[in-house]
Amino acid sequence: MKIENCVKELENQMKIDKEFFWSNPEAGLKEIKTSEYIVKRLKEMGYTNINTNVYATGIVATLEGNNPLEKCILFRSDIDAVVMDETGRCKHTCGHDAHMTILLSLAQILMNNKDKINGTIKLLFQPDEEGSGGAKQMIENGVLENPKVDKAFAIHVWSELKEDQICIKPGALMASTDPFEITVYGKGGHAGMPEKCVDTIYIANEIGKAVKEMAILDKEEKVVLGITAINAGNNNNVIPDKAYMKGICRTFNNDTRKIKKQKLVQKVEDIASKLGGRAELNFIGNYPATINSEKEAKEVESVAKNIVAEIVTDYTTMCAEDFSYFLEKVPGAMILVGCQQNEYFPQHNENFTVGINPILIGTQLFLDITKKYMM
Repeated sequence: MKIENCVKELENQMKIDKEFFWSNPEAGLKEIKTSEYIVKRLKEMGYTNINTNVYATGIVATLEGNNPLEKCILFRSDIDAVVMDETGRCKHTCGHDAHMTILLSLAQILMNNKDKINGTIKLLFQPDEEGSGGAKQMIENGVLENPKVDKAFAIHVWSELKEDQICIKPGALMASTDPFEITVYGKGGHAGMPEKCVDTIYIANEIGKAVKEMAILDKEEKVVLGITAINAGNNNNVIPDKAYMKGICRTFNNDTRKIKKQKLVQKVEDIASKLGGRAELNFIGNYPATINSEKEAKEVESVAKNIVAEIVTDYTTMCAEDFSYFLEKVPGAMILVGCQQNEYFPQHNENFTVGINPILIGTQLFLDITKKYMM
């Protein structure tokens, strides 16, 4: 990897920043210590235009260089940790601690070279990526305006790529996600008199099979669609009145996504009705597919080639990212920086961690993107 001295010189501070974030993981919209630390660090660097009233714990630091109204680029980091279990225990098992460290490192280099920047740069620290989608809320609260953002970029350290790999793919990179809940209504009663009842558990099973079958499309489309939880009844001899289900729908194509959601609702309602019951399906959140701009992805690819030996351009993942909301509004790209170490642990695994090399690479990549468009 090729890392400039101005990046290498920050390695000790990178370790300090990452250790703080790693040791103080906080769930979405509760990133109080995290947000306070980021603001403190930015002020130490000399930033004065820091907006902490965007959305919940979100932060936008704005740096104006020469001709500040000429163009504006946004760099984004998520700041929340993964909620690991039902107790609310949090841990940085998705790499957001590394993302924050990268963006703070970039912030320092940019401040040191403010006189060389032509335009305005926004550094966005976003809450609740793992939850209900803080990106959408920050956009609705105006982060892409005043001044208007022309391009937006984000990095995600990625466990399926090795430390010397960068993935920059034009087009669809990450899937949409549409979690849903289904309530099945029937007629409960004695298990010895099933003919007098409308069996919600049987209806739920039929819905589960049908949903799985819906995931089979032609070879050029990939859809993840299925039931992930069923909860009904608690007694051996009672057929319950209701059954509750949860599931997920994911695809790379936003048109397919819309059609699939419509068909899913209709299928669930039809099955329940034919079996004498009723069902309601509600989508409880959503991220669109993460689709990189063709032009910006190609331009970032040319930059990335100067940093690492291997550029991956054909990788996709069914994981989702709410940076997709930014890419619906402005050109830009989500870039995956490899972080796989000797022993592989996927994102959200208890043992997932990020070393220093992906942070150095990520900082250099953001810096080189800045040079291409702003310096």
